[in-house]
Amino acid sequence: MNPLREERESLGLNQKDVFEAIEVSKGTYIRWEAGKPIPSDKLSELAKLGFDINYVVTGCKSDSLPVTAASTQITALQTSHADLTAVPQYDLAASAGGGALVIAEHPIARFELSTRWLQQNNLHNKKLTVVPVRGDSMEHTLCDGDLTLVSLIDDPADAREGVCVLRFDDEIFVKRIQYDFKSKGYNITSDNNAYSGFFVEADDISAGRFSVLGRVERVLQRARKVD
Repeated sequence: MNPLREERESLGLNQKDVFEAIEVSKGTYIRWEAGKPIPSDKLSELAKLGFDINYVVTGCKSDSLPVTAASTQITALQTSHADLTAVPQYDLAASAGGGALVIAEHPIARFELSTRWLQQNNLHNKKLTVVPVRGDSMEHTLCDGDLTLVSLIDDPADAREGVCVLRFDDEIFVKRIQYDFKSKGYNITSDNNAYSGFFVEADDISAGRFSVLGRVERVLQRARKVD
């Protein structure tokens, strides 16, 4: 049985209860129960209804609580199994296009990843979070709605190049970066050639207008098939 359908039935909900609550069409929801990818913003909406999003996405059960006013106060990230590591998702939209900034203190969802897999990929000692991508400026590397695994950084020297989550003023977005040691600034580019690159000056960095928040390590869930 599809995990989404199984979760719905375990909550005592019918399809109409769900697709009306999260404001999608009946056809769209039926396709999700048939196995089509679910956009990350709608995963968050499902979490608010009590769906185990980790199970919906990965097929692995977790003991996480529904995301409600009460459950968002939980700070301890306990796991359902000793061999799993909990990775939170915050209400932080990383835009690969226009940009958006919504940060909450508490996680809105949680994923349980294999500790062994994290160790094999040298990620087990990093501070990780799940970040949804918005926009198309990084296609075909990243697509609108992809869920990415991001390692947060404290030292800018840990992310001099690669695909990263960035902040510029009040926008958070995903771009490809390369640090220029001579000017002490960053070249910022998109993988979609329809978008122009730009350069972040050292003055913008020192003034606190720009910072690198984390490095995109993996795509956990593709929103759609990449050509």
